[in-house]
Amino acid sequence: MMTRRKNNAPVDEMLQRFIELNLTQNEALLYLETGPYNRAYMKIKKLVEELEARPGDQRQALIELFDHDNPQVRLNAAKHAHPLYPDKAIQIVQSIIDARALPQEVYAKDVLSFLMYGPRFGRR
Repeated sequence: MMTRRKNNAPVDEMLQRFIELNLTQNEALLYLETGPYNRAYMKIKKLVEELEARPGDQRQALIELFDHDNPQVRLNAAKHAHPLYPDKAIQIVQSIIDARALPQEVYAKDVLSFLMYGPRFGRR
């Protein structure tokens, strides 16, 4: 049986890792590399789950990345911090759309719809 190791890194180190993984995703988007994008996605997901599981839900630290230079970092920070900062997260995603920050603009439109209306697949 495999046990999952708990990440004991300080939150600031986890934020730095979050940035690195998002920059990996950004590069993968630019070069249409699905594998590196998906691997980074899974690592981001685990990292965010660990932040959420920490006392006080440390996803709140993602708000520090709302002003990051890279739109991929801002987009994922907003998406994952949305439960804690819904209005600000929606503003960040909308700003990516308004700036026409490609390729993130395309994905940001789907994220904005999800943040505002929730999942709508299969509902009529």
